[in-house]
Amino acid sequence: MQGLLKKVKHVFLDMDGTIYHGRVLFPTTRPFLSFLEGQGIGYTFLSNNSSYGHREYRERLAKFGIAARPEQFYISTDYTIDYLRRKHPDYRRLFVLGMPCLREMLEEAGFSCVEENPQAVVVGFDRSLVYERLCRCAWFLRQGVPGFATHPDVFCPTDAPTWLVDCGAITACLETATNTQLTVLGKPDPGMLREASARLGLDVANTLMVGDRLATDMSLGINAGAVTCHIVTPGADLVPPQGVRPDYAVANLGELQGQWTLELEMGEQ
Repeated sequence: MQGLLKKVKHVFLDMDGTIYHGRVLFPTTRPFLSFLEGQGIGYTFLSNNSSYGHREYRERLAKFGIAARPEQFYISTDYTIDYLRRKHPDYRRLFVLGMPCLREMLEEAGFSCVEENPQAVVVGFDRSLVYERLCRCAWFLRQGVPGFATHPDVFCPTDAPTWLVDCGAITACLETATNTQLTVLGKPDPGMLREASARLGLDVANTLMVGDRLATDMSLGINAGAVTCHIVTPGADLVPPQGVRPDYAVANLGELQGQWTLELEMGEQ
């Protein structure tokens, strides 16, 4: 296990629970990003949360004093676009159950978001969920229209006094009501990390996946063949999976930076 960080050329960082929690930036985040920049190592923010687009994420990070470029993000919406293009190039008309940013990104990618006669249904994390649209989505699924969910998370972490019902729970509702099954994308599907790496011309084996959830972040990295580092956060997984063993486990990005520095120093001896 020791020495794996020396081969890393790029880092994929989960966001909520890894670099910040809700409205609070972790104090180790900016020093860690500066460390990566000092080592000439690139980084990408990799999120399952499809209720925000690149613009919203950039604005959110800017409030924390982090200036990020559009190409430094790869979210489940990006992977949904890449997946549909690769696996189902004939699907162009989509009924979308999600936030406006999800529809905007799909339309910018050349898809048509329609209310009638869709070729496929796309379900995301819809923080403005309307019952009538949920039922309309279920109707299309019952008619045999194939469905795709952007990610499997059943809840989204927050520091507010509420519990955010996420895409996975909405998907489960639709599947239960219609007796159908959607194709679930996003982490931990290894294709997400492979597509993100391919965009950068990288070998996944030379990347590091950092995140707080074993079921999504760590499983993604392990399934794709990346080096993995778990930010150990109690409660991050609703039901912690068995048998998921990341290469590293730390309390925060500062500990990861310390371990990385140690390995670099050992390599120079």
